[in-house]
Amino acid sequence: APGGDGQPAMTAAGKAALFQAIENGKGFIGVHSATDTWASPGSEVIDTVARYHNDGAATSSYVRMLGGEFIRHDDQQVAKLTVVDPKFPGIAAVPNGLSLHEEWYSLKNLAPDMHALLVIDAPAMKGPSYKRPPYPVTWARQQGKGRVFYTALGHREDVWENPIFQSILLGGLDWALGRVNADITPNLAQAAPQATTLPPVPPKAK
Repeated sequence: APGGDGQPAMTAAGKAALFQAIENGKGFIGVHSATDTWASPGSEVIDTVARYHNDGAATSSYVRMLGGEFIRHDDQQVAKLTVVDPKFPGIAAVPNGLSLHEEWYSLKNLAPDMHALLVIDAPAMKGPSYKRPPYPVTWARQQGKGRVFYTALGHREDVWENPIFQSILLGGLDWALGRVNADITPNLAQAAPQATTLPPVPPKAK
């Protein structure tokens, strides 16, 4: 089906070429709605049971490459971020405990081999999408020889204008493009040990 811009969707061959390029060493940078792209089977429709399930092996190839998948979001609000790795490029600019107003995604299918960089204090947030333990909202991981970086930030214009977000994004770009190196030892189990506990399925989806 055509995309929102009216252009044809990427072909199966095009997707395969993209994934192979990353496996072979090309970098990939995802921002905000990158986790709401090429959804896993059954996860395309909001407020369905499948939308809330952690599909494991049923996840799409794209989601497995990126390292996480969108469930939904509630009202924009201020939330607090914990810095997991201040040594990663660009993250040193983020004050630990930073509070930021944003449209926050609740995420599932988190890659166990990710290197979490920023974790959100979900239990302190308002809305059913965040009734869950803290989970990563910015991370890095290796896909074959390729470097993959993602941040859930980036919905609001004032976030894009924020020097802290700019530092996060530029650091991720530098790392993903191989301009700088960083230790990306998998740390999800330590950084957010209950991150795979998902929000409850809403009654109307049961």
